[in-house]
Amino acid sequence: MAGFRTNKDNHKLGEINIYNPDTYDCQKSEEEINEKLSTFEKIKPAFAKYVALWRECPDLFIDFITPKDSNFKLFFYQRVFLRTAIRHKYFYATFTRAFSKSFLSMLILHIKLVLYPGINLFICSGTKGQATNIAKEKIEEIWDKFPMLKREIKEYSFQKDYLKIITHSGSKLDIVAVSGSTRGGRRHAGLIEEVKNGFNMFLPIYQ
Repeated sequence: MAGFRTNKDNHKLGEINIYNPDTYDCQKSEEEINEKLSTFEKIKPAFAKYVALWRECPDLFIDFITPKDSNFKLFFYQRVFLRTAIRHKYFYATFTRAFSKSFLSMLILHIKLVLYPGINLFICSGTKGQATNIAKEKIEEIWDKFPMLKREIKEYSFQKDYLKIITHSGSKLDIVAVSGSTRGGRRHAGLIEEVKNGFNMFLPIYQ
């Protein structure tokens, strides 16, 4: 009659002795599992809570990613603007010069690119060239103030009347022309600059 292998050999071969279950624990300890998890997987539950908060309070996200050596600080009215813009389906605003309208509007789009994976956004103005110039200037300013946002970008292209940004999470931002030829395009959200300058024929909601 053949002899049985010792428990030591069974452990080495990954076998289980059904006659003595206590000699081998099938369930890995929590410590062993955590060791094999990636750094992100370990903090994923807590990170999800942060993202949920930042989607409602984008100004807190900006506070979080602002470099320690930066002098940038949001004013109270800018915090109100950011929270209002991101929480509502439609947001129409008229402000005076030096309010940072374009900067804050582009900042909201950039925040959405990061916090909403796979989202498709657009920018629209009087002409594609005008929209591109505004977007390029403000995006470069945002990247200069918040380098962490630029690290989220996988690829981008700035041309005379063309702009496109793609993030590592698959989110996209591009320029849309104000013409009938652009009808049928699909986007989740976007920014319309100078909306009262000839946009009523395309946007009856503002009439």
